[in-house]
Amino acid sequence: MTPSNPSIPELSLIIAAYNEAGIIQTNIQRIVAVLESRPGVGWELILVNDGSSDATGALLDQAAQRDDRIRVHHHDRNYGQGRALRNGFAMARGATVLTWDADLSYHPDYIWQLCDALHAQNADIVLASPYAPGGVVRNVPGYRHFLSLWGNRFLARMSHFDVHTITCVVRAYRQEILDDLCLSSDGMDIQLEIMMKAGIHHLRVVEVPAVLEWDREKFQQADIARVSKMRILRNIRVYLQIGWLFRPSVIFMSLGIALLLPGLWMDGWFSYRTLAGMLHHLAPEVTLRQAFSMGLEESFVQYPQTLLGGGILTLAGLIIVLFSLVFMQNHFHFSELLRQNRHLHQRLARLERQRLAQHDEHGKNIS
Repeated sequence: MTPSNPSIPELSLIIAAYNEAGIIQTNIQRIVAVLESRPGVGWELILVNDGSSDATGALLDQAAQRDDRIRVHHHDRNYGQGRALRNGFAMARGATVLTWDADLSYHPDYIWQLCDALHAQNADIVLASPYAPGGVVRNVPGYRHFLSLWGNRFLARMSHFDVHTITCVVRAYRQEILDDLCLSSDGMDIQLEIMMKAGIHHLRVVEVPAVLEWDREKFQQADIARVSKMRILRNIRVYLQIGWLFRPSVIFMSLGIALLLPGLWMDGWFSYRTLAGMLHHLAPEVTLRQAFSMGLEESFVQYPQTLLGGGILTLAGLIIVLFSLVFMQNHFHFSELLRQNRHLHQRLARLERQRLAQHDEHGKNIS
């Protein structure tokens, strides 16, 4: 990573802090120590005080006064993690942008692992993943671990990416892709919005196995007896909602098949009973049509609910499956139009750069 302008940092690390006065100073020192471990890389640390009611804001300002590579942005009230990160993205100048949690649940050493993976794998986004093979979760309360694990499994399966973790805060981005995402979330669901829109834009997302570890104080604060059931239900609702937005065709296809299979089974069973009745009545003096009519009549008299239920389920399932196919077709056309639009913008940008370079060269020749 070699900057064309030495005054512009190559790496921007963003941290949103809310009421972290007890730990923020030490954690900033730990982060700066890791950033300085590669002296050839210019960096900036963007700290967003999300309306803290304690001394967090003052401590962030003190850190910025001691090091001009640290920049601080204050919110007048607590807007949420999403608004804080969006403002951090707007301030970031580095070609590589990282987001981190203020309590350092992920060790700062992962900073360079994420950066290296971003460039080595030519990725657009790199995730720190405790659920990937080789990842570890420590000291997280059981109910939180269970909800996070299965929520991430569901979202990962519904997403367009071969990853194991979707909700993590600790990530690395190529700066140029952030503006294209047009983010709008104010809360913690910004992580899901980013992944959903990354799928729409066909971005390359990879993950690095990581250790997620809560300290004892955070573990105690998250005691299950103090957690609102409404918050848990809200998280489940958000997971299901985002899963729907990731791939609505999968939801429709699954529902359609769930209706279609028992409907076809009931139809098949009714047809078998009708065929058996027809064979029973078939005789030299009885035509095939008459035997079929008698078999059908007996089956309908004995099992009318089977015929009606099977027909309704089969018809409903077939309609829903067709809806899912329409969703898939619309998604394909939308994705293709978006891809062509991005290529057009990239081509126009290259032409503009060439024009400016030719203009500058022409100016130098005249002078």
